Amino acid sequence: MSAIRTFSPLHKVSLAVSGLIILAICLASFPTSSALTETPAPAQAIPLAADADEAQDSNISATDKVPVPDHSETRILTRRVQPGDTLIGIFNDSKAPLADLRNIMEADADYLSLDPLVPGTELALTFDTENRFSALTLQLDPARKVIFSRQEDGSFIYEKREQDTSWVSEVLRGTIQGSLYASALRSGLTRAQVLLVDQLLGGRVNFRKDLRAGDEFAVIIGHEMAGKQSTGSTRIEAIALTRGPKTHYAFRFDDGNYYDTNGESVTPAFLRWPTRKHFRVSSRFNHNRIHPITGRPAPHNGVDLATPVGTPVLSTGDGVIRHIGNHPYAGKYIDIDHGGTHTTRYLHLNKILVKKGAQVQRGQQIALSGNTGRSTGPHLHFEFHINGRPVDPMTADIPTATAIPEADIARFNRKLEDQLAVMEYATSRSDLVVAKAPSLFD
Repeated sequence: MSAIRTFSPLHKVSLAVSGLIILAICLASFPTSSALTETPAPAQAIPLAADADEAQDSNISATDKVPVPDHSETRILTRRVQPGDTLIGIFNDSKAPLADLRNIMEADADYLSLDPLVPGTELALTFDTENRFSALTLQLDPARKVIFSRQEDGSFIYEKREQDTSWVSEVLRGTIQGSLYASALRSGLTRAQVLLVDQLLGGRVNFRKDLRAGDEFAVIIGHEMAGKQSTGSTRIEAIALTRGPKTHYAFRFDDGNYYDTNGESVTPAFLRWPTRKHFRVSSRFNHNRIHPITGRPAPHNGVDLATPVGTPVLSTGDGVIRHIGNHPYAGKYIDIDHGGTHTTRYLHLNKILVKKGAQVQRGQQIALSGNTGRSTGPHLHFEFHINGRPVDPMTADIPTATAIPEADIARFNRKLEDQLAVMEYATSRSDLVVAKAPSLFD
């Protein structure tokens, strides 16, 4: 039997030192997990804190952790907006000048694309080959983005790019158990869609007193699609609410208004003016206006009415308050959603009398006019949008008719027949909603 080999103390020390050297070499060859690398355009991610205040309190911005970049190429820093994020915080984290942000806000004053800053949307900040901030891109949804590009004089111009989209319809059905509101939510409708159902049929049905357990409803929802991806935009295309032997209907036609089975409007027509008195138009709608100094496009997307401070401002149609804001240039303002196709906007207000999410009626007082924001004098700036695009509220073909025109009645009836068949026979997603199963539209 051979003898067991032993090591002297000197051998043991030598082996230990050699092992430490080998271990150090191995560790040095791997990057640490916390290191960030910067890649050239078209993409680079910036880590986020939960909110802008947390990032500022730490005194360490996202770009402090990035090695010194090679500026031979442009670079883009992307960031998905989280609840509590602010543009100031994002620009600070990205080392972009706040002076550029002020110029961007000025370029956005006629559009308000950045106000409010919606969680879930994606921002991209572009830096040129000299590491100078040159553009801000806001991805509104899979089909639309807004780009603010630096000009030679340091100002920024606004550009909106849109892809072609299509609409896909589905039907949601339910039975009244408790309130219409709770029953509709269980079927898969959103809060905004339930409020629109109330707005469209509330004049014909008292939802608190008339409905009974077991009454049924069906709603066709249209989903806007960019290819196979939903943009998140929806519209109600048809409603059927059955109470006993009678069914109440509302059908969306091509003009964006809603009608019953006889082609009669189910909602009051819009008011043309947002004030009781017809004030002088001090600045008209001009979507193609050119700035007299810069020579660049500077559209005026509404009309200015020469209203004294404190003039009552009226909602021109039934709707839901979508947003209330206070912009450095637009001042205090209100956005109203009138059913998905039509929206109105009221700027430079002195006092706002409604809250976000509230339902308003045509002719209801919503604010007092003022002189807030960037303004040369007291006035009310009023905008009317159709399918997201501003039109001249004084001359546009807005829904003021009370019935389908005779020339369109045949086409309306054909569409009505199709929608009635869908509501009665098409498979509904409501069963999937109740079962909490995944869906294309979740």
